[in-house]
Amino acid sequence: MRVLVIGGGMAGFMAALAAVEHGARVSLISRAPGATALYAGGMEIAAGAREGRGLAAAQPFHPLVRLGLNEFELVSLLDEVCARLRAALDRVGLPVVGSWRQTGWFADVHGGVRPAHLVPETVFPGELTALQGKRVAVVGVSAVSEYDAVEVASALDEVGVRALPVTVGMDLPAGASLTDLFGRPAPIVNATADAVAFPPGLEGLPPNGFELLAAVPSPHGWRLQRALEAALEASRVGFVHGEVGGVRASGRRVEAVFTSSHELRADRFVLATGRFLGGGLVKERGVREPIFDLGVFYEGRRVDREWPLWLQHLERQSPVPAFRTGLLTDERLRPLDWDGVVAYENLHAAGSVLGGYDYARGFGVPVVTGWLAGRWAAIG
Repeated sequence: MRVLVIGGGMAGFMAALAAVEHGARVSLISRAPGATALYAGGMEIAAGAREGRGLAAAQPFHPLVRLGLNEFELVSLLDEVCARLRAALDRVGLPVVGSWRQTGWFADVHGGVRPAHLVPETVFPGELTALQGKRVAVVGVSAVSEYDAVEVASALDEVGVRALPVTVGMDLPAGASLTDLFGRPAPIVNATADAVAFPPGLEGLPPNGFELLAAVPSPHGWRLQRALEAALEASRVGFVHGEVGGVRASGRRVEAVFTSSHELRADRFVLATGRFLGGGLVKERGVREPIFDLGVFYEGRRVDREWPLWLQHLERQSPVPAFRTGLLTDERLRPLDWDGVVAYENLHAAGSVLGGYDYARGFGVPVVTGWLAGRWAAIG
C-alpha cells in the first residue's frame, strides 16, 4: 500500500509514522515546517478529551466526537498515541516526559504559567508543583534585553516558588535576542539554589538546571521539528519539498496530486495541511480548502452560502469562530464535500485542518487523528 501524507506538522508526522508501522510505503510532501515549530515546549494532549462524556454534548462536531469512540476506546487510544510519540522522539534524541493523564504547570520566559502533559526532559524539572517552597535561581543574560529574569522570578514567587534572579554574561552579538542563545553552552551560575531556571535553547545544563518554556520563535519548536524529521527519515519515509497545487481523481478516488514539478501517485492519501497558518484553509472573501475543494463548516453548517454573513459577524466579535472553522469527516476521518458526503474514498484528513474544536488548545487532535488517519490509510 502506497500512502502519501500532505503536510509536515505533528498530524502529518503521526500519520506517516502510523502508516509505516502498519506496513505501508510512505511519502510525505511539505511546503515548509509545520506550526509544530512554533510550540512553546509543552504539549497539551487532553485539553478537550478530559471532559469525557460531556464533550459530545458540548461540542458535537469536535473531531474526537466524530470518531464515534466510547470513553474506554478514547482513553486506550490516548495511551497508545502518547507512548508512540514518546518512543519515536526518544529514538532520535529528544526525550519527552509526562502523560496525558496528569497536567503539569510550567513557567515561560515572560513569567506566564502554562499547563502541559508532555514536555522535553530538559523542561520537566521545572514543574511548578514540585518546586513549591524550593529556592530557584532564574538566569538572566545581560546582553539579552527581551527576557527579564527579574519579572520571571517575581512571577514564580507569586505561585509559591522561592525565586531569585541571577544575571550572567555571555559572548553574544550586539543587540542579541533569545534566538542567539540557541545551541550555545549554558553559562556557569554561581548561586546557591535547589534548581536553576535557564532561558530555552542552551545546551549542557547542569544537573539541577531546567529550561523555561519559550515564546515565538521557539527553540523548543525548532528542536521538535528537527526531531520529527529525523524520526521519519529513520523510518524511511520519502520526503518531497513542495506545494500541492492540483489533483487527479477518478470518481470518488484520488489517483495523484501535483506540484509545480512532480506528479505524486499513491493508493491512499492523508491531508494534514493545518488551518490558516499552514495553508490548509485559505480565507479570501470566504473560507475554502484549496487542494481538494472540500466542504468547510462551522458548527456543522457550511460556510460558503448557508451562514457566511452571520459567521463574519461572529468573527468581528471574537476569534473563536475562526478557530472552530474547518473540515468535517466521517468516523474514518474521510472528509466531507460541501453537501456533507464523503468526498473521496481513499482520502483521510487529520490535525488542525479539521473543524469543530479550538485548535489553539493543544496537540491532542493532531496526534490522535494523525495516528488514526495513517493507520486507516495503511490498512485500507
